[in-house]
Amino acid sequence: MENQKNFLTTAPYKGTRDFYPEDMRLRNWMFSVMRETVLSFGYEEYDGPILESFDLYKAKSGEEIVERQLYDFIDKGERRVAIRPEMTPTLARMVAGNLRNLPKPVRWFSIPNLWRYEQPGKGRLREHWQLNVDLFGVDSHRAELEILLIADSILKKFGAPIGSYQIKVSHRKLLDSFLKNSLKLNGDQVHGVSKLLDKKSKISSEAFETEMKPFLNNFKEQFSLIETYLNSNLETVSKIPEIDTNSVSFIQNLFQELGELGIDKQLLFDPSIIRGFDYYTGCIFEVFDTNPENRRSLYGGGRYDNLIGLFSKEQLSGIGFGLGDVTLKNFLEGHNLIPNLSREKTIFLPIMDESLFVDTFKLSKELRENEILTETMLDSAKIGKQIQIAEKKVIATYCSLENRKSARKRSKLKT
Repeated sequence: MENQKNFLTTAPYKGTRDFYPEDMRLRNWMFSVMRETVLSFGYEEYDGPILESFDLYKAKSGEEIVERQLYDFIDKGERRVAIRPEMTPTLARMVAGNLRNLPKPVRWFSIPNLWRYEQPGKGRLREHWQLNVDLFGVDSHRAELEILLIADSILKKFGAPIGSYQIKVSHRKLLDSFLKNSLKLNGDQVHGVSKLLDKKSKISSEAFETEMKPFLNNFKEQFSLIETYLNSNLETVSKIPEIDTNSVSFIQNLFQELGELGIDKQLLFDPSIIRGFDYYTGCIFEVFDTNPENRRSLYGGGRYDNLIGLFSKEQLSGIGFGLGDVTLKNFLEGHNLIPNLSREKTIFLPIMDESLFVDTFKLSKELRENEILTETMLDSAKIGKQIQIAEKKVIATYCSLENRKSARKRSKLKT
């Protein structure tokens, strides 16, 4: 019996992707559109290490990330480290480390590679890239205004029509006042109810009601008030007893100015917006796809006024959002917004004769020096086969050197 060799699998690690050249063209195009849009607002690009101290995420990331989704390990120096699941803690560390030298406001963005151990599904993988846009040093609602303008401008830059997405806005102080003052919940109850509100759209109404019961002392009355809150608008939410009306006024003023800037049709107040990260302190938002086949959150963000307090006694207000490449790709596909991303026009130089090898490479060098993309054949196979190779690579232009009996060499360009 012949020995059977066990070959390694060619599949990538679960929840990750291989990017073949055609995939890279799409990814590069997406990144380019995002990058150009954010740069147009005066933001600067930064990056940080993919490995950070575990303590950084333990202190500031959400409970679900730290306990169930973090890729962490002990390194060879006996230090507990983690692969970054999000960029904001790294950003806060970097800003705090150079706070006195940074001109305010700080406008930064990045497109980092992020990792989370979770069950892969539509719009969710273990590895992804994410545009992060952050603004530090502006206390007023004008920071929210600019960030929401950027969030809206990105989708418009991709060609997204009005009605293909919604920007849902709420406020953490509004939620906190409702839970603590209107419902009279204690700390553990607030935590439990918040988690349920955050996952309400992912479970049935019956499951939502059943799971809510252990956290409410007077279930019938309190659950009725929760339903009133979730179904409220900017007019009716103010009538809920002991609600934070300052947060309502904040959103009303924000919506008025954004409306004057032309994005009122996309805006919607939605008190059910929670945002799972523990560091949000003010206005929060999520951008939703309205495609019936992909009704889900695309991206979101919010205000985090005390994030750098982890590193310094100094305080600096901040606001930002993150847009993942997986959900963005699904959105673009669902709305037919991806253009034909064929390979850039490239000249292909076949080897007509072994004696012309050096001359062909000299020509390719000259073409590249003139910023013309050029691919050169490396052996003198039959010319028909060489042209087939060029056509298979979607290279429509080829140039050749021919050696005539007169020993005269001439170049010929075909398209």
